[in-house]
Amino acid sequence: MSVPQSTTDRWQRSRRPGRVIPIAWRNLTEFKGRLAGSVAGAAFAVVLMLVENGFRNALLDNMVAVIRSIDGDLFLTNRERYMISEPVPFPRGRLELARGAPGVAEAHPFYLVTEGESLWRNPLNGLSRPIRLLGFEPRSDVLRLAEVRDQRLAWERPDTALADERSKVRFYGGLDPGIESEVNGRRVRIAGRFALGTDFRSNGTLIMSEQNLLRYCPRRAAAPWALTPIDLGILRVEPGADLVRVKAAVARRIPADLTVLTKVELLRKEQDFWENATPIGVVFDIGVAMGFIVGLAICYQVLFAEIAGRLPQFATLMAMGYTDWALLRIVLRESLYLALFGFTVGLAISHWLFGWLQGETGLSMVLKPVDVAVVLILTVALCMLAGVLAARRLLRLDPAALFD
Repeated sequence: MSVPQSTTDRWQRSRRPGRVIPIAWRNLTEFKGRLAGSVAGAAFAVVLMLVENGFRNALLDNMVAVIRSIDGDLFLTNRERYMISEPVPFPRGRLELARGAPGVAEAHPFYLVTEGESLWRNPLNGLSRPIRLLGFEPRSDVLRLAEVRDQRLAWERPDTALADERSKVRFYGGLDPGIESEVNGRRVRIAGRFALGTDFRSNGTLIMSEQNLLRYCPRRAAAPWALTPIDLGILRVEPGADLVRVKAAVARRIPADLTVLTKVELLRKEQDFWENATPIGVVFDIGVAMGFIVGLAICYQVLFAEIAGRLPQFATLMAMGYTDWALLRIVLRESLYLALFGFTVGLAISHWLFGWLQGETGLSMVLKPVDVAVVLILTVALCMLAGVLAARRLLRLDPAALFD
């Protein structure tokens, strides 16, 4: 009985001593349409895992963007403030206690008015939307943002503010320089723009001088100057001073209801809260796991169909003396090629998608090398596992099936 002409027949006719036939590569690439569908399935899983990691990073990075931008060495906060955006202020006079500690060169108040305390009137439709306000003394240069420092003369004037260019336009109707509208019912003019970004609690940000901010927040301004509620105390230490010793000196001078933290400690506290104390971190972990499972299911179906369509060819190889391990290696190589193809396409799509999401949401969406490496490992692992699962039928194959 003659064996039908097939891909396997062509491989065997082309064999020469010392030549290795790339069976796995030819299996995967022989039919371009099937290859495109297979790669699309693997790429979908890659995009899903990368996007979940991207949103996780955006959560952790954007929630601390304000802290990262502050030029300070030590930070005074209310001990009950468990995250930076929680409105738990303390009296401004407490800052003077810290100012007198040995090693402290400067002490500046910082206001972070959350969206629950301030409303911006959209100049296009008249609707009011919550907006975040940041306030400090213009001459203190508390924020390490060049646009803010360069435009100081503009935004320190009465009833002016700088607007974050990454604020969500659909909420605020545009925050271009020269625009006039209202904050909490009081007239304000946008004097310029800067770039900071939104986060999961704030859709937009305005920067004001301390004097201006108090005009727009009358409840804070109603208190005597020493009792004016501030959100953070920014301390700068003297050049060459030991930060640990200065921190200890400040801690001894402030009341028990305040705490003093280094910048690193404040960043860690904020990120730990969002990652561990809220369910958001778990949600993103589940998203990555679901991406892995979806990818595993897709790649399993692709490889199973590939093997099922080539059973006569594999039976020929078994009849020629190929061992189970040799056949499994063919499938695993094919799985590896599929993983690399899918990862490359998925990475390219994710790069474009991250740029689009950043423009639409104002979140800082970035592909971090460590996340790309982890997703690559997961992609290879899921394709290899799918290959092993799909090869179970192959390993049970009877070479006599060739003549059925």
